[in-house]
Amino acid sequence: MDLFDLKNIKPMLISELKDPFNDPDWIYELKFDGIRCIAYLGGETELRNKRNDRLLPKVPELSNIYKNVKERCILDGELIILKNGVPDFYEMQKRALTTNKFKIQLSSEKYPASYVAYDILYVKDQQLTDLPLIERKKILEEVIIEDPQLAISRYVYEQGIEMFSVAKQQNLEGLLLKRKIVNTILINELRTGLNLRFYKMKISLYAVIFVKKRASPA
Repeated sequence: MDLFDLKNIKPMLISELKDPFNDPDWIYELKFDGIRCIAYLGGETELRNKRNDRLLPKVPELSNIYKNVKERCILDGELIILKNGVPDFYEMQKRALTTNKFKIQLSSEKYPASYVAYDILYVKDQQLTDLPLIERKKILEEVIIEDPQLAISRYVYEQGIEMFSVAKQQNLEGLLLKRKIVNTILINELRTGLNLRFYKMKISLYAVIFVKKRASPA
């Protein structure tokens, strides 16, 4: 079984920083206030959170986003719900905790969810985690056909301070900072069998600076 069939990836861990900075070796993108989620798209849609729980029953309106990718792929991204044009974590959290199918359907019609892709980890039977981040970003743009339900996270080079200012102005959760040459490192945890998960290196490769904090992050 390959990475797609295993469906047991966990999102990369991130470190928290206090202040933004400008650096040509880093890229910067907005941190959307939602639920971190791995999307397996190929003939159908499968969404898993960091505990590997299935999330599609909570967001049935996203059942067809697999049609918006040109090849079978695995995406790392964020499930969000917009209210007044801004991601609303509490609306997303409420949906994730709802078990009544009728209430979920009503909520999906009133406040439809979207998936924002940060990264692509696998495409067309090929694992991409040994490629530099920037190369994966380019592949992501080639594979996804964007629409209101499936979008690609935009990023800028070097201008972290300016991007953080934009996040504050738009009342967003914060700013993601990533080394543009970093590879994603997968390790095999023997004590849990073939449980592939992301490994956080001692040198921070992915980091976040929060504009605002909620009580319990997803």
